[in-house]
Amino acid sequence: MSSSLWFQGQVQAALRQAGGPLLLVRGEGSRVWDDRGRAYLDARSGVWAVTVGYGRPDVAAAVHDQLRRLSFAPLTDAASPVAVDLAARLAAVLPGDLTMVALVPTGSEAVDTALKFARLYHYAGGRRRRRIVISREYATHGSTYAGASLSDPDRGLLRGIGAPISGIRFVPAPYRYRCRFCADGPACTLACAGAVEEAIAREGPDRVAAVIAEPVPGPGGVLVPPDEYWPRLRAICDRDGILLVADEVITGFGRTGRWFASDHWQAVPDLMILGKGMTGGYQTLGAVAMRRHIAERLDRRLIPHGFTYSGHPAACAAALACLRIVDEEGLTVRAATEGARLREGLRRALAACPIVGEIRGLGLMVAVELVEDRGTRTPLRLKARDLDRVAQDLRDRGVLAFVDNPVILAPPLVITERETDDLVEAAAAAVLALGARLPAAR
Repeated sequence: MSSSLWFQGQVQAALRQAGGPLLLVRGEGSRVWDDRGRAYLDARSGVWAVTVGYGRPDVAAAVHDQLRRLSFAPLTDAASPVAVDLAARLAAVLPGDLTMVALVPTGSEAVDTALKFARLYHYAGGRRRRRIVISREYATHGSTYAGASLSDPDRGLLRGIGAPISGIRFVPAPYRYRCRFCADGPACTLACAGAVEEAIAREGPDRVAAVIAEPVPGPGGVLVPPDEYWPRLRAICDRDGILLVADEVITGFGRTGRWFASDHWQAVPDLMILGKGMTGGYQTLGAVAMRRHIAERLDRRLIPHGFTYSGHPAACAAALACLRIVDEEGLTVRAATEGARLREGLRRALAACPIVGEIRGLGLMVAVELVEDRGTRTPLRLKARDLDRVAQDLRDRGVLAFVDNPVILAPPLVITERETDDLVEAAAAAVLALGARLPAAR
């Protein structure tokens, strides 16, 4: 392997292994193979992107056919039929009147685009003081400057780089297990939603442009909100004329057991950010879906915004193929069913494990939160060598996962019952082994 290749990513454990980084050479279904012929169940879906599975000849054929027919068409002043078809297909599955779609190269660029559109929407309507955007703790909105600025500062995405984009404010996320408002109470009080309302009042409703949130933060810990949370956000934003922006880069296209996580709560956002699973990892593509009133206002103005590879024909062809597969193979239902099987299997296997505080999730997003003590819920603080050992234990058992606290499992939507059971067995064994290695005092 060339020494000039620079690695980056959320999962660094592989880079610290004596054998060097994992070199993946093949994939099929929910599994990938390394250069030594060892198979792994990919419980991180690449980086949350693989939905319809690896090695689909129909997706590869769609990309190949499109590249032979037309390899490029810039959306700056032209379009391709496949981009038009994709926009129509997205409009058919998106909730409510999210009928207009701006295609961009990646989910991170979709975050930037949504931030610009939200502010420009108010500017075009004569409300030029509306610049503030409210984000949440535990948020991860991408690695670009705008995405990093909107992400929880504790994630360190701007460490050593500089100050975030101005006008970003943070409020608590719905995190029932550790809620600063009601974790010790008998029921959720929705004080986390009230914190959004308080932030708006503090800044002044006439200065707030948008509230941006992931319906279920993935890298932030798979934080599933109470059912009343998103309808409450929708009502708060409607009352004050503020745009509600849902970042569904991770949660979209079946991951949570519905087409979009927003569908669970029938709370249609004004802007929806899309990416990752839209093309199943076969190509790079992102999008911002807009409700009709947003698109109509922005359409009346010249927007100096666009990317060279927005709506690339090959990427659109991959997306259309993946959307068809999700629909025809019922993968949203499978995500719901196998996600429930995964959670329940882990709960049974780890019921007596003293370092497991909570197992939670929605669809094929599952987190195992580790604690020092179940009674106090003190987080288990793992050193780098602990994380390395857990990652290696999982690899030895043929599983790739997001290894941190919590340990996160997010396999492709095509995972089978047998594979789900294998994942339960491997993940539970790795967590139990970690617990056995830790000193009793920890």
